[in-house]
Amino acid sequence: MHGRYKILLSGQQENIWTLPEGLMDNLKLKENRMVTLKCGSASTSVYVRKSRGNSPDLTLMELSAPVMDTLMIPNNSTLLLKPEGTRSFRLGPVIGVLTFAGHVPDALKFYRAYARAARNNGILYVFKGRSIDVKNQVIEGYYYNHGEHKWQPARFPFPDAVIDKCYPNGYISHARLEKVIGKNKIFNKKTMIDKLDFFNALNSDPILRTYMPKTEVFTNAAQLETMLQSFGEVFLKPVNAMKGFGIVVVKPARPGTSGKLECTYASHDRNISVLINHPEEIHNVLLTAAGRKRPYLIQQGISRMEYKGGPFSIRTWAMKDGSGQWVIPGMFAKGSFGSSFLTNFTAGAKLIPLQEIYDHITSMLSYTKESLVQLLEELTLKTARVLDQKFGPLGELGFDIVFDNEGKPWIIEANGNPGVIPIFIQKEYPLWPFLLYKYPVDYATYLAGF
Repeated sequence: MHGRYKILLSGQQENIWTLPEGLMDNLKLKENRMVTLKCGSASTSVYVRKSRGNSPDLTLMELSAPVMDTLMIPNNSTLLLKPEGTRSFRLGPVIGVLTFAGHVPDALKFYRAYARAARNNGILYVFKGRSIDVKNQVIEGYYYNHGEHKWQPARFPFPDAVIDKCYPNGYISHARLEKVIGKNKIFNKKTMIDKLDFFNALNSDPILRTYMPKTEVFTNAAQLETMLQSFGEVFLKPVNAMKGFGIVVVKPARPGTSGKLECTYASHDRNISVLINHPEEIHNVLLTAAGRKRPYLIQQGISRMEYKGGPFSIRTWAMKDGSGQWVIPGMFAKGSFGSSFLTNFTAGAKLIPLQEIYDHITSMLSYTKESLVQLLEELTLKTARVLDQKFGPLGELGFDIVFDNEGKPWIIEANGNPGVIPIFIQKEYPLWPFLLYKYPVDYATYLAGF
């Protein structure tokens, strides 16, 4: 019994649940019978009453004010109904979006698309970790009133499932929520997947490890010397940095310069190049690039295929749908168009229409565009499953993939909170801007048991 029902406020002052006669027959309910009605973590006992009128709408039901208040249901909500035995029924799903404290209530516009995706499909509210009251099982949050086109504050029960949009995660909030809602009801369980965890997870898979550059924890200058001899260029990356911050590229200096190694890193939208004479001097470069001492990885440099004079990468996207399966809503390309060695947007990268990249790549590949797209999708889905098994439940992941000059793809990075969407519609994935919000709501509904 998963039909959608509009919930209206009745004038009754007792705990009354008013249903159309036909719905009562479907649920095998008799008038004046007492049953338990639940919504999220809230529950109350109600008396069943039959709707009065000639032809009551089977998609409408009424709750008295005491019931609406106890279950914390906003008026005019549209909910699903799920029997839990003959005398207990659940309304929902109740979906919570956990986010940054600074976003509630000052940046709720970022969550309107989630509210639209959940319209007529349960209660979705946005909240911050500090609003969780475990003792009373109440959360202060905001829901979007579609009739008045605005966000409104309200008290809510603990949700059936949680979409975590914090970066990094609020693990204290997770622990407090799970005391009430149980395990495996929160995603994305790990939004900041640091580079070491990422490479360790993928290296455990015999197929995926062949698409990953050689990577080690950086401990001494001898590693730098050895990897430079093997690959000619290496990347040194902070284990837990983001947006390209602190990455240093090292390669042999050009003949005639005053050093043996050239070290390049990004700083305030420009590249800084430093010449050193000995690998031991790299530690000072890393300290300057990162701003403080950080753990680093050392990674094989890849002779990357270029587009318009600079490196490019393809960001593939994986999300779970309403059946809990990984699917691909879309992908896009981004390039630096010039001197930058990074394809991060914070380093000045620009979006590139996929067709332009396909036209550019396929002329240099030994396989077709169709085979290329299939390979990217297979790598994306397999990587998502491996990370989900290790760090899940996850619900959305972004992956950066580059190509070497022979056309081989290399998986460079995972993002557990990929927040960028194309600024143009791509014919390959015309529904992407809609699916990016629909899939998380659908997956949360699945976790909620509806």
